[in-house]
Amino acid sequence: MAEETIRSYAKINLSLDVTGKREDGYHTVETVMQKISLFDEVTVRWQPAARGQAAEGIHITLDSNKPFLPRDERNIAYKAALLMSENFAGRVGSGRISIYLNKCIPVSAGLAGGSGNGAAVLTALNRIWRTRLSTRALCRLGSSLGADVPFCILTQNSQYGCALGGGTGADLTVIKSRFRRSLVLVKPAFGVSTKEAYQGVDNCHIAKRPDTEVLMEALRRGDREQIYEQMINVLENYTLAAYPQVQDIKDRLSTETDAEKVLMTGSGPTVFAFYANAEKARAACALMRSAGLEAYWARTI
Repeated sequence: MAEETIRSYAKINLSLDVTGKREDGYHTVETVMQKISLFDEVTVRWQPAARGQAAEGIHITLDSNKPFLPRDERNIAYKAALLMSENFAGRVGSGRISIYLNKCIPVSAGLAGGSGNGAAVLTALNRIWRTRLSTRALCRLGSSLGADVPFCILTQNSQYGCALGGGTGADLTVIKSRFRRSLVLVKPAFGVSTKEAYQGVDNCHIAKRPDTEVLMEALRRGDREQIYEQMINVLENYTLAAYPQVQDIKDRLSTETDAEKVLMTGSGPTVFAFYANAEKARAACALMRSAGLEAYWARTI
């Protein structure tokens, strides 16, 4: 039996701009994504069939410390194992893939927790089966599972933690960022449908958009003032109005803590805030938890 354990890191969107809509209904975006220190652990085990045993294909099982997570094709980690099996069963033969998700990233939070789990399964099986797919090839394969999967693959297979996503978010340009900060994540007790947010923003007046080129250059220089100025998520125009609780969290982080910048990530509902140091981030996290909110502190990496 072979085994790999991969750290599946969460991501936040430092900026998100909707740039158009394709004929298939999907929106095109420009989004700068940042890896953060909050992570799940994904363990993948491969047990090949015993020699002489009748060929029965590849069987997949999935378990987790979170009992409410689906254990079948509804889970992107399971889908990732199916995808690798479909592509490489002829090379590796019959056997069993066992997946265990030790979840710390909140679910349905806009933090790419599920996408990272799927990316980790692809990465682990690529190593276990020695299929020698490059990071670029893994990203191409993973893009069929979701727009955030390629970024998660990139961060699991390289030293990079920041990238620009174009197209539907899966076309990546690496950013050599010098931006390092502590942060707090606050998630209300509900999720926001990505489809709903993108459809809703079509009917919103967007007064301000990020200048992605300026943001990328500021990240390369570590120019915090300019980074914060260009940290804009246009999906806030829909989500903050449709879900006042998200606006309330953003307001509280801005007025009740020492936050330097506060922004919603992805389509929501999670809001994050940057702080000058870990002590201020921990204090803000404790304050949010004392108000009954789900909160985490982390750092950019």
